[in-house]
Amino acid sequence: MSLPLYIHGSTDVGRQRKQNEDSYRIAAQPDGSQLLVVCDGMGGHEAGEVASQVASDRIVEVLSASAPDHPPRALYQAFIEANQAVLDAVLTRGAEGMGTTGVIAWVMDSRCYVGWVGDSRLYQFREGAPVDRTRDHTRVAQMVTHGILTEEEARNHPDAHVLVQALGGSAGVQKRFKPEVWAEPLELRFGDVLLLCSDGLYDFIEDPELYPLIEGLDYQDAVARLIQTANERGGADNITVILLVVGQPEVPRTAKATPPARRETVPDGLPMFTPAPAPEVQATPVPPSAPEVQAPSVPAPRTVEAPVPPGRAGRRVPMGWLLAIGLLALGVGLALGLRASAPSPASGSAPSSSEQDAGVARSGAPTGMETPHTEVGGQ
Repeated sequence: MSLPLYIHGSTDVGRQRKQNEDSYRIAAQPDGSQLLVVCDGMGGHEAGEVASQVASDRIVEVLSASAPDHPPRALYQAFIEANQAVLDAVLTRGAEGMGTTGVIAWVMDSRCYVGWVGDSRLYQFREGAPVDRTRDHTRVAQMVTHGILTEEEARNHPDAHVLVQALGGSAGVQKRFKPEVWAEPLELRFGDVLLLCSDGLYDFIEDPELYPLIEGLDYQDAVARLIQTANERGGADNITVILLVVGQPEVPRTAKATPPARRETVPDGLPMFTPAPAPEVQATPVPPSAPEVQAPSVPAPRTVEAPVPPGRAGRRVPMGWLLAIGLLALGVGLALGLRASAPSPASGSAPSSSEQDAGVARSGAPTGMETPHTEVGGQ
């Protein structure tokens, strides 16, 4: 599903010119695509005005009749024919040197095909940041490309607007005439902004200023704001602007303008708190004389373990059972020893100490019973 496109254009004579030599076109095509064209005429004495109108009209005618199976080729051909149309107008009017720039955006759903001749520009913005921009066909732009001038030096250079390519124009620019068309389209996303303009805009508004001037504005108000700002800064040239916003009528605000997620703060004077780690259970210290106290823990279900029968060593036997069995055996042994040492009713004589000791030894454990012991498996 294609996104809606909000498009608006306007042109203004500026503060110092008597006539407007710029022209623009916004043309919806039968296939639903949109043609956006900006031309900036040159030559004076109405020649520039004628050149820009002739070129923009011819561009729309050619592209409207073109099959959109190869848009870059169609754009290139439109420039070739627009150039010839301007040259024919030069012969008709006798206006030597009459010419114009031209920049085209052909928008098909989420794709935008771009071509240009001269120094009228196209900008693409996404989330307030420039994504792409056309390169001027001027002498100083070539010097910047070759490292002869810096961007700042080029901006203030006396030849800043001397064109090396144009539609029509002098014989010199015609020798180098070769329209520049990008083979791959710009990919458009929701919130993207396209700006097409003549040099009367960007001569007075630096590239980093363009988006901040219009963010958050309705697309029509944004065009008016740009033209008004250029006029307030001198308006020394004609000013033409076309603005396209993808998916919504307002120019999106930049990401930095989005309020951050709310975070709770600690009042002044209190230490900052951080999440506490999971509590670790530690043994409670006790005096040396007190019995050892085990660390508190969540008790597991209690089970009673039966004493281990003989021959099943290796299983753990509770210590309480061992103590109980040991005490029981000791008591039985003592009882049997005392009974054996008592005077016999038949003889009436007390046994000797050696016999008493022997009785204790023999009676220390009943026949078949061994002194209980335990083996702790693994210890």
